[in-house]
Amino acid sequence: MRPATQHMDHSYIDQHDIAGRYLRRELAPADRDAFQGHLVDCQECTDRVLLAEMFEAQTAKPEPVAVPNFSLTQPLTQKMPLRARIVAYLSPWQLAFLLMLAVLLLLAVPGTLFWWELHNVRPR
Repeated sequence: MRPATQHMDHSYIDQHDIAGRYLRRELAPADRDAFQGHLVDCQECTDRVLLAEMFEAQTAKPEPVAVPNFSLTQPLTQKMPLRARIVAYLSPWQLAFLLMLAVLLLLAVPGTLFWWELHNVRPR
């Protein structure tokens, strides 16, 4: 078996069924942490794991015993940097709107001061 400190690549993940073992909670803690780190950087693997999780949720038979709710996003978002958490929760349109709003605000103050200077307006 490969040391967990190395970066996981797709061939290793596929050969050793890392995604499936991750969903079944069969990975050692070091491998689980390495795979979660890979998920943060790899959209393809994140999509695969989320798709497999949704498929298992759809095909699983309901159990009479209450099972604790397990979500892949909970442990990942706690370790993600702020920028990645913001991108994970906002759509591209929301991000574009926030960026546009920030640019407008940054340009409004100097633009207003320049306009006042051109028209000899003195702030009170």
